[in-house]
Parts: sequence; structure tokens; C-alpha cells
Amino acid sequence: MKLLKRASLLAFTLVVMCAGAVSAYAHDVPNTSRTGTISIDMTYDDVAVPGGTVTLYRVGDVVSDDGDYLFALGDDYRGSGVVLDDLQSPEAAEALAAWADDHGLRGTTVAIDDEGHAVFTDVQLGLYLVAQHEPADGYMAIDPFLIGMPNTVDGAYVYDVDATPKLELVQAPEPPVTPEEDIPQTGDNILPFVMVLAGGVLACGAGLALRARSRRAS
Repeated sequence: MKLLKRASLLAFTLVVMCAGAVSAYAHDVPNTSRTGTISIDMTYDDVAVPGGTVTLYRVGDVVSDDGDYLFALGDDYRGSGVVLDDLQSPEAAEALAAWADDHGLRGTTVAIDDEGHAVFTDVQLGLYLVAQHEPADGYMAIDPFLIGMPNTVDGAYVYDVDATPKLELVQAPEPPVTPEEDIPQTGDNILPFVMVLAGGVLACGAGLALRARSRRAS
């Protein structure tokens, strides 16, 4: 079995033996009979973003290796060839998301509520891929990412896991640039009118002068 990550699932509990002042360490073992929750919070600029869906894929299992607990790819994803040294690797998450799409692998899809929350309940132990195929209106789909169940915080196992992926707005297309039309200046509009008016006045005056001369001649 190809091991994905010697994840931080191993925690030690220091036990002080009072009788002989002897220190011993015991492995903290994940509770394999327990299920957890994975909550995805969608926000942009600290404002909840409702709408759309989120899909959760179980891509790996929790396995024991000589007392250590780690994640290993499941049967459906082992052929992807993905090897993880870091669960935060975006390349690994994108490769597993592409593998799931190409091979028609199904996950569990949950709608994002009015407060921007998508909650997956009764989540069994394992390694999970979070992906989005239907983003909220006006937003781009989140980048896929990996999340473990259980997670560890300060060396303790956590079965209620929260994640807040980064949201990006859809870039609105820039309006087309229209060529500017030549707008005639005010003076250019008045000048032809003045010239026509002046010509009309002169012609009228010349006509009156000719009529006056005709009357004198008669």
C-alpha cells in the first residue's frame, strides 16, 4: 500500500510513574469507532457567501504502521500515483480531483446554507478531498484541498474539523472600447448659420434697392 503521508496523527502522552520516578510514553490511538463532522465556511471579506454546493470525496484510509498512524490512498485512488508529503499540497489535491472526475468517482454533495455553511456529518476516519463543482453566483469555484479525519490540534485528536477556503470573485468582462466620435465645436455650428443669415440679409437688401431704382426710373 502506497503511503501518502506520515501525518501528524501520532501524539505522545507523558506518564510519570510516581513509585520509581520512571517516565514512559503511550501512543494516543485514534478512536476508529467514532465519526466526526467537517464544516466548510464560505466567506468573502468576512461576509458569509450562501449558495452553491460542496462535494466531499473519501480518498484515503487511516492505517497503522508499527504503532504510527498515517493516511494511505484507498483502492479507487491508488492508481492516481499521487504521493503526499504534505496534506496542504495543492498539486496533490488537484491531481486527485482530476482523477475523481476522469473516473466518475462520486462523493457526498451538500448545499451551502444561507449563512455560508456546508456541514458533513457522520464522517468516518480517513483522508478526504473537498471540491466544488457548483459555486455561488458571482464567485469562482474554490480550489480543491485535502483534509484529514481526525485532525490534530496541539497533539490532540479533533473530530469536528472546520475549514474556510479562499473565495475569489468572478472577473466581470471589461466593456468594449468604442471609438470616440468627432463632436463639432459650438463655434463651428454657429458660423455657417451666421454666414447664411448674412447672405440672406444682403440678398434681401439688394432686392429692395433694385425695386427702389425701378420705381424711380418709371
